[in-house]
Amino acid sequence: MKFESLRGFRDIYPEDAEPRENMFSTAKRVAHSFGFQIIDFPSLEPLDLYRIKSGDELVSQTFSFVDKGGREVTMVPEATPSVVRMLTSKKDLQKPVRWFSLPKIWRYEEPQSGRLREHVQFNADLFGPDTPDADAEIIGLAASILDSLGLSGNYEIRMNHRGMMEKILKSMQIEDAARAFSVIDRFRKLAENEFIEALGAIDISGKPAEMILKLAGTRVESVYLKQAVSEIVPLTQDLSDILDRIAKTMEMVSLFTDSRVVVDFSIVRGLSYYTGIVFEAFDVMGELRSILGGGRYNSLSTLLSGQEIPAVGFGMGDVVLELLLRRNGLWNRPTATDGYYVCMASDGVEMYSMRVAAEVRKRGKTAVRDSGGRKLSSQLRAASAAGLTKSVIIGTREAETESVTIKDMASGKQSTISYSEFLDSL
Repeated sequence: MKFESLRGFRDIYPEDAEPRENMFSTAKRVAHSFGFQIIDFPSLEPLDLYRIKSGDELVSQTFSFVDKGGREVTMVPEATPSVVRMLTSKKDLQKPVRWFSLPKIWRYEEPQSGRLREHVQFNADLFGPDTPDADAEIIGLAASILDSLGLSGNYEIRMNHRGMMEKILKSMQIEDAARAFSVIDRFRKLAENEFIEALGAIDISGKPAEMILKLAGTRVESVYLKQAVSEIVPLTQDLSDILDRIAKTMEMVSLFTDSRVVVDFSIVRGLSYYTGIVFEAFDVMGELRSILGGGRYNSLSTLLSGQEIPAVGFGMGDVVLELLLRRNGLWNRPTATDGYYVCMASDGVEMYSMRVAAEVRKRGKTAVRDSGGRKLSSQLRAASAAGLTKSVIIGTREAETESVTIKDMASGKQSTISYSEFLDSL
């Protein structure tokens, strides 16, 4: 019987695992530079944690089951509820709290380009302040990670505000904003007539439907934001205040990156717990799904624990990010590693070669020791394939004289030095 990975899941071999490790380590390094601290949480959570506020659609996509104790549990379909559960469980945390994580996420969805049933997701959340500065800081972190991966100018950040959209919809006599958001969130996936039909299915038709269609298709920079909204609905003071906050946030985000930052009124984010600013990043060629997404969710902690803790965060999956890096020629395995391939040129030198390899490793460098009894030529080919910068060749002469022969794999030059000189060179 032949077994293969399940549909929507991946096997990851070294040629892809190493670029992935670079991608994740870059994200972690940038997060630490912003003062964020890493956390982790279980892969299995109570299903009710997601029923509370994530919405019925998400719960329907979970890998959930009843465990042996009769509890409804699920493989984690998103990080935010788990992070907030951790936050509200610990009473002595000093605000602001800056956390990030790299969990595996599971969703039972139809696999397609940029979307699998299991993926790794970088998440970052900032708890405490409810200010444009905090919003800009979290979006700036996302942009800084993409820029550090070499993607500056290859993506744009699209922002919106749920509170603003609710006020706009209310001015159109649309009271059920959540139902309207569920359709607006699908704007980019629907043809114009399909979008109008979807609005009609939730009793929005005529002029309000036409206004929403126009709004959802609008993208503007901060200087044109008020003008764009005023062409749809009258500007109240409350609405004007929100627009000022969005514009200020956009200006701050532009300090972090040279990539374009715009307001896109179709960005509302499907999850129901968002309360303020929402944002996504897209490749400028428009070929891929969103690279990342997030927003402000001030009410989730109240729902889970009764505590009021303002929060803003984002998640960035590895699947679309990998596609974008590949498309831009940035998905590369390191060509050479600063380390040594220890070759045995004679029989009877196993102990000495093992001693050399052990000392190299003790000094913090890579040492790969050939232990297959192959010819020296085969070992040197293996050294080249391993991408190591140098080989240590050990034969009977080297073992008897306590020396090593070092070969530079790039130039092919080699020299013999004493064992003590070699250790000093490390």
